[in-house]
Amino acid sequence: MIKIALEEQRKYYSQKLLAIGVYNLEIMEQMTLSELKNEYKYFYHNVPEIKRQKKMGDFSI
Repeated sequence: MIKIALEEQRKYYSQKLLAIGVYNLEIMEQMTLSELKNEYKYFYHNVPEIKRQKKMGDFSI
């Protein structure tokens, strides 16, 4: 039962990473489940910080 769950997780993370074209199947087959999960988190959950540009005349400190 645990083996099936691990296989399903691997499949899920692999499909998501393949969908965005980050890695090819050959590379992902060499990655551990933890590596796939970390890469998934990096690409899907890392929200870049967007800094607001200062406008001319904006003198707030």
